[in-house]
Amino acid sequence: MSQSNPIRPDVVIIGEPPSRQSICRNVAWIVSTYRQEKSRPRIVVVSQNEYDDVIVSALRLGVNGYLARIACPEELLQSLPIVARGGATFSPTIAARFSKYFATTQKLPKPPEFARLTSRESEILKLLADGMNNRQIARRLFLAEKTVRNYVSRIFAKLEVHDRAAAALLARDAGFGDHPEAVLPLPA
Repeated sequence: MSQSNPIRPDVVIIGEPPSRQSICRNVAWIVSTYRQEKSRPRIVVVSQNEYDDVIVSALRLGVNGYLARIACPEELLQSLPIVARGGATFSPTIAARFSKYFATTQKLPKPPEFARLTSRESEILKLLADGMNNRQIARRLFLAEKTVRNYVSRIFAKLEVHDRAAAALLARDAGFGDHPEAVLPLPA
């Protein structure tokens, strides 16, 4: 990119490359070219190929849209303003595969704040997310109720929450708990 003519596109379209690896190389080049910039262009890949490994690699590198086997130019034209405004767009077949994948995924990766929990704290948080109170947790785990209260206090500190409802909600969002329909505990 020349210093005398700093072109700063909002959206870059990567067309059908000669090989599967070219998509990722091209995305990586765009990302590295604009690395020093305050913001980089958004990237849309238009390809006839729908290889999962290429799509996932491209997304990890920074692609904002992946259109495969587009039926008409309007599909591309409709996606550009969405991507330019910060959204993402995918072909219906790719979106359907994402939907199927996430619908069958049992557990989501836990956010980093959950990595600080001990195995006992995670176990107690799971029961808390299921709607159990301290007494019920103590009975289930054969602990003193005061011990459970101490664990719950440490969980609150590590998750940076102030009450059971916030901890339970955060835990459920991270995949803790067996009963998503359980009533959230009221603050004590």
